Amino acid sequence: MKNKNRIPAFTIMELTVAMLISAIVIGLMYSAYAIISKSYLSFVDRNSNTSTIALLDRRLSRDIDKAEMIQRDSNTVTIRSHKDTIIYRFQSDRVIRQKLLADTFKVSTESFSASFKSIPVDGNTLSDDEKKIDDLQIVMLAEGQKIPYHYRKTYSSVNLFQPIH
Repeated sequence: MKNKNRIPAFTIMELTVAMLISAIVIGLMYSAYAIISKSYLSFVDRNSNTSTIALLDRRLSRDIDKAEMIQRDSNTVTIRSHKDTIIYRFQSDRVIRQKLLADTFKVSTESFSASFKSIPVDGNTLSDDEKKIDDLQIVMLAEGQKIPYHYRKTYSSVNLFQPIH
């Protein structure tokens, strides 16, 4: 004889199996999310570092192209044009570009060297004429790799013979 008061339901074993399967699926989804999130954050960090280096390269190229005179002191490069003066300070963990306001580029620089007519300029000379540069080489570090940048300025004869002020 059948019990008419019996309610159709799942057994304890069926509920346990369903909970076990859902726990496995949730664990797999959490692991996949953690892996994808870590990969995305790594991509964003690499992309940010690369875009900072590219922005510094564009600014430095533009400033050098517009320059009338470029000079080097010990760890700075001063770029003078008819409109304004821009100073780049090279430090091991950042480059600071100072015009009216200061821009800080968080890039690691391994070294930078400058020369004028293929003669190295270290910036420790006394004369302003000896601080002129027409060639600038910078080695930046990104993702453990050295990235060399090279900038060259061709001066007009007017710029070379006018006094530095």
